[in-house]
Amino acid sequence: MNILLSEHAGFCFGVRRAVELLESRLSEGKKIYTLGHIIHNEDFNADLERRGVVCVSPEELDRVEKDALVLIRTHGVTRDTVKRLEEHGLDYLDATCPFVKKIHNIVLEEERKALLSGEKIAFVLLGDPTHPEVQGIVSCAEHFPVAVINSCEELISYEKTADREARHIFLSQTTHSVSEWERCCERAREVFSRLSFFDTICSVTGIRQKEARSIAEKSDLVVIVGGKESSNTKKLVSVCEEICKTVHIRNAAELPRKIFRKDMTVGVSAGASTPDSVIKEVIQTMSEIKNDELSFEELLDQTFKTIRQGEEATGVVTSVFTNEVHVDLGIKHTGILPSSEVSDAESDLLSSFKPGDQITVLVQKFNDPEGTVQVSKKKVDSRAGWLKTQEAYENKIVLSGKVTAVVKGGILVSDEIQSYFVPASLTGVPKGTELDPMLGTEVAFKIIEIDPARKRAVASIREVLREEKKALEEKFWQEVAVDKVYTGKVKSMTSYGAFVDLGGVDGMVHITELSWKKIKNPAEVVSLGDEITVFVKEFDPEAKKVSLGYKTEDTNPWKLLQDQYQNGDVAAVKIVSLTPFGAFAELIPGIDGLIHISQIADRKIANPADVLKIGDEVQVEVLDINYETHRVSLSMRSLIEKAKENAEEAILTENAEYVVSEE
Repeated sequence: MNILLSEHAGFCFGVRRAVELLESRLSEGKKIYTLGHIIHNEDFNADLERRGVVCVSPEELDRVEKDALVLIRTHGVTRDTVKRLEEHGLDYLDATCPFVKKIHNIVLEEERKALLSGEKIAFVLLGDPTHPEVQGIVSCAEHFPVAVINSCEELISYEKTADREARHIFLSQTTHSVSEWERCCERAREVFSRLSFFDTICSVTGIRQKEARSIAEKSDLVVIVGGKESSNTKKLVSVCEEICKTVHIRNAAELPRKIFRKDMTVGVSAGASTPDSVIKEVIQTMSEIKNDELSFEELLDQTFKTIRQGEEATGVVTSVFTNEVHVDLGIKHTGILPSSEVSDAESDLLSSFKPGDQITVLVQKFNDPEGTVQVSKKKVDSRAGWLKTQEAYENKIVLSGKVTAVVKGGILVSDEIQSYFVPASLTGVPKGTELDPMLGTEVAFKIIEIDPARKRAVASIREVLREEKKALEEKFWQEVAVDKVYTGKVKSMTSYGAFVDLGGVDGMVHITELSWKKIKNPAEVVSLGDEITVFVKEFDPEAKKVSLGYKTEDTNPWKLLQDQYQNGDVAAVKIVSLTPFGAFAELIPGIDGLIHISQIADRKIANPADVLKIGDEVQVEVLDINYETHRVSLSMRSLIEKAKENAEEAILTENAEYVVSEE
């Protein structure tokens, strides 16, 4: 019997890191609680329980002792769970796999950019909706929807309700099927016009599935070792079952001895949460069944990686110095990453890297005598950046970045990996306007031209602005209605009115609609840049015209007048104009009343100007308010006459009192 052992069987980096963190804290004598089982392996979890580790759910945090340590497992947890840990004042250690954390950060960053730019987005996550990793990822999206699908068939169902105007961002659970991810991506490109893909399947998961398929093609039987609840283990079983007979066991005790034959080839692989000790026991048990086979150690020796110059490799940071980083690539050579190969900008290695970090590098030059190999992260990032650029160009994806420089003929925009040139004519800034104010600002753009040979790209901000304006305009005409209220910005003014930007469409407020009182210029009421609340009076979609109202019944001075003055009331008014037949005085803003020439004085006058001048403030009696004709009659004479009558009455009363006293 020939045994083929998968090179990447057993603990992945994330699980190994979590287990090592747990073991180190246990050695300190710390009481430890885990949020869910640290790995999907029953035997391993039972051993932890015997050693005093307590498994609790996020809902059972009240059970945790205050001086204990809570370990967040590799799957990660929801943001609400982290918040509850902090509210309970519990000490916790986050052992979330870096690959899972990366997905959290992608969701948070895409939401941040969309909120800044006003872009509409929707996430599509390939994964098991009941899996804790998926639930943690979904919790990172607070402002935009997340559709969780488990297959291409579920994607097809989702398409019926999907918002086609949104940019769809595709992500995957780290342990999902690579082939299913590829199917979904292919389908998405056929259906959605605006797309972003983030291949977030763990690289080791992809390699593990590829190796399992390769081994299955060479084997009569495949044995998959791992927990029955392990997502990545079940994916390995699914991959191999398509090719040959496959058995899924948790440990050596479950090996089906009777199905083995001496002349068969048996492939062996294991999930990411399967301890090395379990794999070793399975191999040793199988070795007892077969004759003249390799020892377990020899089988492991055959699995050493072979990495060639010019290839990319993923490794784990072991040491960090001021000028270089040491990386374990799983080979006999130590990877040396100089600071010059980290990025073009100056980088503080001590703050950028820490032992245990997983990084992908390009293998450059072996030094066999010293047992080292020089590697580059900068070149990997550059490759990834250019692939992103090509994808964005081919799929017309909207990107975002910061304006880093004003150069001859335009500006440079960077997304921290790649720089893009935007000609001045495509910045969206009016011709002849200085570009310096754009420095340091975040902008959205599209790539309109690429030069693969020189790895250069030309981008346009104006195209994105044009598309956004078009989208806003289409939305406006779909939703506009008479009397609908908008808040807009005064964009321009003419002698006959003001134009207001309603968001993609400009509407006009006629000068007569700006104020209840007669004005000569819109500038008497509004200024350029003012944000004002307006309502739609009428609109014509074909002519693309919208007439707006600004003055409302609530501000109608004739309505306000009813609450302030009645006939017979006395008011203080200001003279605003003089005519041969009388004087007009402002009763309240927007309403002038007439003081007829006969009502100005208690004597006959030839001209109102003999008594009054513009700007005088006088007391009047309100004689009559006619709401139908919008006319108000005022009188100064009536108050003068009443004052005289009151004075005469006072004199008579005083005389009468004097006569009585004489008698």
